[in-house]
Amino acid sequence: MKIRTLFKVIQLMTLVFASHFTFGQVPQNGLQESKPQAYVLTNATIVLSPGEIIENGKMVIQNDKIVSIGKLIKIPKNAVEIDCDDQFIYPAFIELNSDLGMTELKSNSSSRGPQLESSKKGAFYWNESIHPEIDAATIYTDDAKNRLNLLKSGFGYVLTHQNDGISRGTGVLVALNSSNENEAMTDWCSSSFFSFQKGVSKQSYPSSQMGSIALLRQALYDGKWYADQKNVDRNLSLEALNKQTLLPQFFVVNDKWELLRAQKIANEFKFKYNFLGAGDEYAIVDELNDMKANVVIPINFPEAYDVGNPYVARQIPLSDLKHWELAPKNPAILAENEINFSITSKGNKTASDFWKHIRVAIQNGLSEEDALKALTINPANILGISNYAGSIAEGKKASFLIFDKNPFTDEGQLMESWVLGERIVHSKKQKNDIAGTYNLLIDQRKLPLSISGTWPQLKGQIITKVVKIEDDIAKEDTVKTQVKVLLSENDITLNFEMSDNIWDGAITLRGKVNSKLGVFEGDGLLPTGKWIKWTGVKTESPKKKSVDSIEEGPTQSDSLAKSWFPNMAYGFDSIPEAENLVITNATVWTNEEAGIIDNATVVVENGKIVFCGTGRYKEPKNARVIDAKGMHLTTGIIDEHSHIAISKGVNEGGQAISAEVSIGDVVHSDDINIYRQLAGGVTTSQLLHGSANPIGGQSAIIKLKWGSTPEEMLIDNAPKFIKFALGENVKQSNWGPYNNVRFPQTRMGVEQVYYDGFERARNYLEAKKRYSSGELKEKPRVDLELEVLGEILEGERNITCHSYVQSEINMLMHVADSLGFKINTFTHILEGYKVADKMAEHGAGGSTFSDWWAYKYEVNDAIPYNAKMMHDQGIVVAINSDDAEMGRRLNQEAAKAVKYGGMSEEEAWKMVTLNPAKLLHLDDRLGSVKEGKDADLVLWSDNPLSVFAKVNYTIIDGTVLFERGLQPELEARNQAERARIISKMLYANANGSKKPFVKQKKGHFHCNTMGEEATNEENHH
Repeated sequence: MKIRTLFKVIQLMTLVFASHFTFGQVPQNGLQESKPQAYVLTNATIVLSPGEIIENGKMVIQNDKIVSIGKLIKIPKNAVEIDCDDQFIYPAFIELNSDLGMTELKSNSSSRGPQLESSKKGAFYWNESIHPEIDAATIYTDDAKNRLNLLKSGFGYVLTHQNDGISRGTGVLVALNSSNENEAMTDWCSSSFFSFQKGVSKQSYPSSQMGSIALLRQALYDGKWYADQKNVDRNLSLEALNKQTLLPQFFVVNDKWELLRAQKIANEFKFKYNFLGAGDEYAIVDELNDMKANVVIPINFPEAYDVGNPYVARQIPLSDLKHWELAPKNPAILAENEINFSITSKGNKTASDFWKHIRVAIQNGLSEEDALKALTINPANILGISNYAGSIAEGKKASFLIFDKNPFTDEGQLMESWVLGERIVHSKKQKNDIAGTYNLLIDQRKLPLSISGTWPQLKGQIITKVVKIEDDIAKEDTVKTQVKVLLSENDITLNFEMSDNIWDGAITLRGKVNSKLGVFEGDGLLPTGKWIKWTGVKTESPKKKSVDSIEEGPTQSDSLAKSWFPNMAYGFDSIPEAENLVITNATVWTNEEAGIIDNATVVVENGKIVFCGTGRYKEPKNARVIDAKGMHLTTGIIDEHSHIAISKGVNEGGQAISAEVSIGDVVHSDDINIYRQLAGGVTTSQLLHGSANPIGGQSAIIKLKWGSTPEEMLIDNAPKFIKFALGENVKQSNWGPYNNVRFPQTRMGVEQVYYDGFERARNYLEAKKRYSSGELKEKPRVDLELEVLGEILEGERNITCHSYVQSEINMLMHVADSLGFKINTFTHILEGYKVADKMAEHGAGGSTFSDWWAYKYEVNDAIPYNAKMMHDQGIVVAINSDDAEMGRRLNQEAAKAVKYGGMSEEEAWKMVTLNPAKLLHLDDRLGSVKEGKDADLVLWSDNPLSVFAKVNYTIIDGTVLFERGLQPELEARNQAERARIISKMLYANANGSKKPFVKQKKGHFHCNTMGEEATNEENHH
């Protein structure tokens, strides 16, 4: 065999051996080698807990516990010593949000059409999405791949649960050291999980988030009732639900508003929920502080959009851009506001992704101590296992991590995980950091070598100059030679091939490393077969790149990265406050006996109107004076029928009666339509349930307080309302062959639904009275649906009814008369002119469209004179929008009543102001410009009924929420903010972070919209 061939064989064997040499893999069969009696870890930096550190410390491990820690401690005989020189030891992390080892559930795709009843067999709850009896401990099976990924991320324990349904059952705490399920599951704690997500259940109920909220509340009330009963059919679900009230409870939410909705349930039932958050908690820090909440936050921060194409970039919503910028600051903002939070790795595919995002959070202001606390102490305290885990202390379980460097700041590598005393070696310590540039001396030839990377991923390169002859002209060229670098302890191997006028072929160098002196030396083999001595002398160490500059880009803009209210276009920099106002020289439409007053003054103090007229007035302190010469001042427009500002479903159409659900539970204060309608003079809206069932859900009456939370928008002590419906949308018989199973399917069936529902409600009220008097011994079960129907019977809740056809309108008035209550408002009521006399006799009002007709068969008889004709019969008539776009121009809709029927301007204007206030029983507070009423005012550039009129100011409770004069400034600010963030995204794109932007079509909720997403469908009413 030729010597060159022999050399190739030796070289290949060397490479194969080195490439397959790995350290300390986790045993895949769950078997562990027999352990010595004790371990002692020496010369380590031991981080006992955040801020508590022992330098050059020692730690003794026996069995699964830490028996001693310190610098001078007694070491047991025959203990195995592990030298942790220059290494860092941290407590093992605790993951609170995982479905590790759980069965992946899928919906039954074979089922077509609505499934009304549960298909689950056994003594369980009536709805499949309520399954508290599910026990993760009975489901858990080892998932080696994901378990290893969590280990490599630094986690020692994982709280896992079945990620499905509203009441999800109990979770189990798993130790990650074992593949054996029995050994992995601890018995230290249990926990229960909830969400607003229906999950894989095919039942038609719930079909909206407000339905999920109502269902959970009903289940919790059922559990309380069940606990007090002695003679009742056994229910395993309710038994499990009651037992779980004593466990740590976790609520999974998808955004900040869901978190506040869940907190309302916690307040109602006196629970303490721990929230598995969505990463936008920075926008509700004040509310979180008030709640004293524990939040588990994700750090899978959004990737930058690819903004290289300016035509695509301009389509990205400003809210998305701002969230991309602020999400990495979320942990730091929570820490700064002293909100107790933990960190979950959920959403990170790999350990490197997890650590990348941890370091990004630290670059964005999160301290190392707070990061460690969020991964250890905080989750341990939530679970009540701080006596076992969460820190390193004598007597605690031996669960900790060993890094070669500080992982939070120096990109340390995880060398070992210890879980319950089991040692899992991921990588062996390489004390030699050989990255840098060297001068190689090989057989009297000097070559420049650069080595980059960290062990075991090391790369080398030699750059040489060669002279080439081309066309009899000598030209110098640069040649880059790649070098394979293999390092094991102090042994180094360099392999490369050169082809120049000196050497032609492979070169292998083997030697020793002296890292202190920065020297290599050893033997080598040249392409000629000659064995030589070689050396390498370090000339320069690598320069550390600034991680800040890579991840963050231009730092001068960071001070501008602040949340707005709401955090989107036209949001406020800070929440505006009420002002004392003096509006002078205005033409005031009072809606009172004074009528329209010229050159009048209106004074606002403490959110109320304190003066309206032309006489003398007292100017409040620090009042803002607005000269309204040439302008018209009115009370704010009130939209009696709206579907804006609603989250995740306007219809709970899973049942014929859904009186238990409430729009008030799902108000969405970030809807841009709020701002658009403020610009159209709307100050109050009744947010109505849709028209999918005869008895729908409870409504919410809100003031359009842009920048406020959902709860702050709700009008305090507002009268109670509920949505009823008649007609095509209710009976669903024309919804297709797979939607014909729900009763009713005919208009006459709708009548029977009403009688049946109210008969049950009467019996329910009677049972409550009998229990209160002592006649009935067992307390009736709280029924949220019948509670609301009972309120109607007792005159405590008003009805707004979706209606078109006169026969059905007559039917419902007859039903109400026979049961002893009134229909407050018929909405749409496009055949109202046919039954106006009967409506007046009954006492019903009408809320209609100005000139909509023929958009479906039910409205073929609609006429534009409808509003005027009902008004002439003495009915209180309002004109509503029922549409997000129309809500911006209700002033013009009112004006049509002047054209169609010759109504006076003042009476026409009342149909969008005072009359809806009367229908909502809020006319003592709203609807006119009068002393003592709420300062909800709109200043118009012209007669408010004119198509030329623009809103100059919209004021709610004395707070200016829209000011046309500031629009150019706000629009310029929006553009500047967009440009600033896009410049940061461009920098992130240059560093490899980019994803395509896919524009989401956002529609509006309409009366018949089903599901949790809004649509763009037409002919929707």
